[in-house]
Amino acid sequence: MSIKPEYFEKLREMLISGAITAITFDTQAFDRNGRTFRAGLLAQLGQIKNSSIKLIVTELVRDEAEKHMLEMHSARHKKVDDAFALAAQYLSDDLVDEVREELQARATPAQIVFHEINDFFLATNAELAFYDEISTRNLFKLYFNNKPPFHRNNDKKHEFPDAVALLSLEAHAENGGILVVSSDKDWIEFCNSSENKRLHCIPDLTTALSLINSIEANVREITNQRFLQLQRFNDCGGLKAAISDNLTEKLERDLLFTARTKHLYNARCSSIKVDSVIQRENKIFGKIRDDSSRTIWALELDAACNITVDVDFFCENRNYIGSNSYHHTLSIPTISIIKLTRECIDVEVSFDIKTILDLGPIEPK
Repeated sequence: MSIKPEYFEKLREMLISGAITAITFDTQAFDRNGRTFRAGLLAQLGQIKNSSIKLIVTELVRDEAEKHMLEMHSARHKKVDDAFALAAQYLSDDLVDEVREELQARATPAQIVFHEINDFFLATNAELAFYDEISTRNLFKLYFNNKPPFHRNNDKKHEFPDAVALLSLEAHAENGGILVVSSDKDWIEFCNSSENKRLHCIPDLTTALSLINSIEANVREITNQRFLQLQRFNDCGGLKAAISDNLTEKLERDLLFTARTKHLYNARCSSIKVDSVIQRENKIFGKIRDDSSRTIWALELDAACNITVDVDFFCENRNYIGSNSYHHTLSIPTISIIKLTRECIDVEVSFDIKTILDLGPIEPK
């Protein structure tokens, strides 16, 4: 648990009594989730769609998430286009035309982002907190009085978006308390000093979901059986194997590279071995869902990986000039979502989408 037990119990009692009726999160929570709404902890917010807890998303978070995802998918599209341009030199004209038609038919980055955000709102029944719901007078009152998120020792103009988002949440909180998932110092200070005392900050989504689910938790035999099921799965090495396989698959697809070289290059993982998966003392292990259909745990782990990277080199006109392989170790903080039903155990691993492996100086053989 990442908050004090007495604070957890206080929030739990407020959820039970109806003093807290909603949850929201900041952009940092979205970034830590791998900049996606389709997986990880954010995807688990779909479980509250038909509950008494409402999900509120500020326009700021929606707009910043849209911007970040658009940049990410645009970069991926360009990577595919560049790879096709290179491969086309070695393919028949018919095959080139066929692949080009497939690429032209794919969804644009803007379409991908629109559908992901729209699907998330439909899955969670989320409600937007609009920019225009705030009082301009209250905004400038914070500004001139150096109240959070504005401070004398920062460039206050950069805090205006956060101030608008926080004031829109405060306006929403007139109808009921809100769990605000944020580890941002300014957000925490604003919530603590909010005049209506209805914004309750917690640092992570795991704690938020654990808290929400705790109000309906009761001692059931099925829960005990699922925990024993997880213990057996872990004792036989199945949990580490599942985490390793899932992490390896995602690293092969999403790991970014940087290097120092005078040549153009294309790097790709040829081999990934997860040597160890460790839960350190300050990491989180929490139950984020527990109902008749399934039990879900969130587990923060550090994965130590040995990675072999194959690199192809090209001159400025994209002619191939050679290749090389490099071996590196990388420690990656991860969040594993472990889903248990009576029939199976499913493991989903996420990590920061900005994770970069520095290859150092590289040259063709």
